[in-house]
Order: sequence, then C-alpha cells, then structure tokens
Amino acid sequence: MKNVVSNFHIVLNLGKKTVNELISLAYGIKTTGDVTVITARYSDVLIQAQAAIVQGMIGTRGSDPHPSLTSAEQTEVNKLSSMIIGVKGDVEFYGNKFAAGNRTLFDTIAHRTGFVPQGDRAHQQRIFEFLAADNGSFHCRVPSEGDNITYVFQYGNSTAKDVLPLAWSDRIALSLVELIVAGFTSGDIVGVRYAAVMHGHEPIGHNRVLNYPPMNSKGKVSLTKGVDFLHFSDVIYTSIP
Repeated sequence: MKNVVSNFHIVLNLGKKTVNELISLAYGIKTTGDVTVITARYSDVLIQAQAAIVQGMIGTRGSDPHPSLTSAEQTEVNKLSSMIIGVKGDVEFYGNKFAAGNRTLFDTIAHRTGFVPQGDRAHQQRIFEFLAADNGSFHCRVPSEGDNITYVFQYGNSTAKDVLPLAWSDRIALSLVELIVAGFTSGDIVGVRYAAVMHGHEPIGHNRVLNYPPMNSKGKVSLTKGVDFLHFSDVIYTSIP
C-alpha cells in the first residue's frame, strides 16, 4: 500500500542563482492565462517589470555570484525574489489541487508555468515528497541543497491532512535527504517538515528552508538565547499504510 500524498513543493534554490539567473527565472514565469493556475498574486507583466528594474540597476554585475550591492539594489533584488516565491506558492496551491497526488501532473504544471529549469540545469529542481513505505511507517525525501548540508526533520501526528500536528518530534539532524520512521498505526495521519542548515555567509536570495547560522564579525556562529534561527518548510502530510 502506497502513501497518500497531500502536497508537492517546488524548491527554487535561489541561493545558488546569480542575479542574472534570478532575472532569467522571472522572465520565464508564465501563469497568465494558465488553465490550472487561475489566479496569481503577481502577473507575468509585473514580475517582468521588476526583473527589468533589477537588470537595469545591477547591469554586468549580474553574473557575479557574490556581487556588492547597495541598499537600494538589495531591496529591489529582494522584492523580485519575494514576487517569484509568492507566485511559486500559487502554482503549488493550484498544481496540488489539480494533481491530487499525481507527481507527473504536478511536474507538468510546474514546467508549463516556468518553474522547472530548462536543459542541463533541470536537475536543480526537486520536490519535497513522500515515497512508498512499509506498513506502519513513512518514507520522505527532501530536495538536495548541495554538499555539506545538515537536514533537520520533524514529524508529528495530526487529526487530519492540512491540520498542523499538536506536537512535534525531537529534531532529527541528518546529512541525508531521505528519512524513514516506523512504529505508527495504519491510518495515522502524519505531518513532516524540514529545514536545511548551511555554513557560510547568507547569499542575496535563497529558498526559505535553507538556513545560514548567524555569524559575528570574526566569522563565528553567534546565537541568541531563546531565538531559533531555523526556518522550516511547509508541512506535507501522509496517511500511514
């Protein structure tokens, strides 16, 4: 018996993109008039207009993986990233509603609306998903963020799909992108979320589950008591076989 998939999620890997690649992604988004994504919070025209603003400000520095940006330039880049992330959320919502757990249908919608890279960059696009699992267990896989990444998982029982678990498990830190947990009762509804931790300085933009520990002026990790720097993914749900 296979797991029942509730939602698929598109991971943009913005932290691995230059400004030029961010602009290219923006120009490739095509949700206006799509038969499945019937509304999006930003139209293609608005996103392209913002991409043009960024392109005009950054110029030839757009190909630099670590450009030196002014405050005004950073604000415009952040705005473009936020617009893309917002529309991505709309594509996920309508895509999941239409696909109803069918990965092929979801991928078709993501590709059609511009959220699957073309050519040899296609491998960068990954989905947070459940895989087939043994009875009494779940098996999930998260998108790879590259080398030297720690993936922090949490899971919890829920009363229904799309209802947040009342309590989360202890955090499970792994260097692997897949997690299997057994010991459940058939029919249990379980939600899973994850965060990814990477050392180094935070790039100009990245997907929100890729976390960079706060660094002090000496390049050392510096945390604040009671403040959690981790930002987790959305929760996906499964029915235990």
